[in-house]
Amino acid sequence: MSDHRAGRIRLVAVIHSTFEVNMKKNAIALGVLGLFSGLVSAQSSVTLYGVVDVALERVKGATSLTRVSSGQQQGSRLGFRGTEDLGGGLKAMFVLESGFNADVGTFGQGGRMFGRQSFLSLGGGWGAVRLGRQYTPMDDVVSIVGTKTYDVLSVVPIIGNGDYNRVDNAVTYVSPTVGNTVFQLQYSLGEERVSTNTSADFAKQVSAHALYANGPLTAGISLMQVTDADGVLAGKQGRDALLLAGAYDFGSFKLSAYYDAEDKAAKKLKVYGLSAAFKSGETTVSVGAAQAKDVNGSAAAASDDARLYTLQANHNLSKRTAIYGHLTVVDNDTASALGFNSPVAGSNSNGIQFGLRHRF
Repeated sequence: MSDHRAGRIRLVAVIHSTFEVNMKKNAIALGVLGLFSGLVSAQSSVTLYGVVDVALERVKGATSLTRVSSGQQQGSRLGFRGTEDLGGGLKAMFVLESGFNADVGTFGQGGRMFGRQSFLSLGGGWGAVRLGRQYTPMDDVVSIVGTKTYDVLSVVPIIGNGDYNRVDNAVTYVSPTVGNTVFQLQYSLGEERVSTNTSADFAKQVSAHALYANGPLTAGISLMQVTDADGVLAGKQGRDALLLAGAYDFGSFKLSAYYDAEDKAAKKLKVYGLSAAFKSGETTVSVGAAQAKDVNGSAAAASDDARLYTLQANHNLSKRTAIYGHLTVVDNDTASALGFNSPVAGSNSNGIQFGLRHRF
């Protein structure tokens, strides 16, 4: 073999060897970059989400009214949710959620920018601590049986799904799951009024819940104590509440039950009821009945009880979009005024609606 040919062979071998080394280095570099990129994306993320919900409804109370309303199956909202992995099992998380009225394009919750939720939390294997405006533990238990506008525990103004379904200036501890149960403890500083105010403790509250979920069974109990629920009268007008709720899903059939008791006036307001939901494909139809006793908490002889009946249907057009219909009828006794559109004591009230809801 000539020296010239041998030289060419050696040159090709060197080039081939160099190419293989460079390819290996590039593969390692790309792998490291890919791993680094994955770690960065895993460490921090922000999600934009929302709901647009609008319905046409007719309500009957003092008078009859036909209107377009927002947030009837789910509150219309625009939200941002973010997490950051801090390492060692520790995570930071925030939620900023703005409610809006899709029928007129205005902010909800009295015009607040993030009136639904606005909190920051730090969590790990030991649970999580949240600071800011949040849902109360009792509202979480109400959600087992429904918080829609036409649901019983919304039509009856129970404290845990009314004035105190969300609270400001709150500190909340959420436990890890223990025996299929999550525990939650919350304290709200209320309006943070100065100590010389005659109602300095207005809206301060402490609440807790135990929420059990295991397969088809979901059940919860919640307690709430509001130090001063009035805010105008001098001193403390306290209010205590207890809520029990549970649901069992048989597959095509789901049964739910609830009991609420809370301070109202001379007597305690009590609400208890049952509902059954039947599912066939993408369609769910539910019926319910409930009794509300001592609606005003009055010690007078006049009866202030009421009976409530619900009929609801939902059909999923896709994973994100659904059409629905709700009907609620309230049968008021002499001194009870529950229902829709400024209901009149002793008169029946009802509402019916058909709506469209889209999640994104």
